[in-house]
Amino acid sequence: MIQKTCQQTRTISERIIFDKDLNDKRTLFGGKTLSLLDENAGLASFKFVKGKIATAGYDHINFWNPITTDKYIKMESFVTGVYHRQIEVFTKIISRDIKTDQPEIAFTSFCTLIVLKSNNEIAVPEIIPETAEEKYLCQGFENRLKQRKAEYLRKNEFLGHLSLN
Repeated sequence: MIQKTCQQTRTISERIIFDKDLNDKRTLFGGKTLSLLDENAGLASFKFVKGKIATAGYDHINFWNPITTDKYIKMESFVTGVYHRQIEVFTKIISRDIKTDQPEIAFTSFCTLIVLKSNNEIAVPEIIPETAEEKYLCQGFENRLKQRKAEYLRKNEFLGHLSLN
């Protein structure tokens, strides 16, 4: 079986925060955060599997600390689990104060991406964690996968209670 390390999938981007990125509370707009997440997590999955991928869902989304224009951010994403065509990518955003360079975890999330069936001939590698952080995050994959499967099995019940009006 093909193997790749979490490090081989790691995708890092940095950016400053502008007024146009803020919501009415003067913090980074959640929709902008999720857009940045989707782009970064998508690139991590492309590094893992060279093929067409689609985002299936986000979970464990946590906005831990507000991001404002007096901070810049570093976003890190890497693959933390694989099951058949499902790829789980963890993303964290570290914000740093522009004046003091003091870092803090501002945001974390897991994103599930699916290798599209049009990629029939692509072999999905096994992911190998190396650092303590990678090992910790990867060891929780099985439980997160079980939670996702249980939610998926309840999909029809959930959707059946929603109004189409």
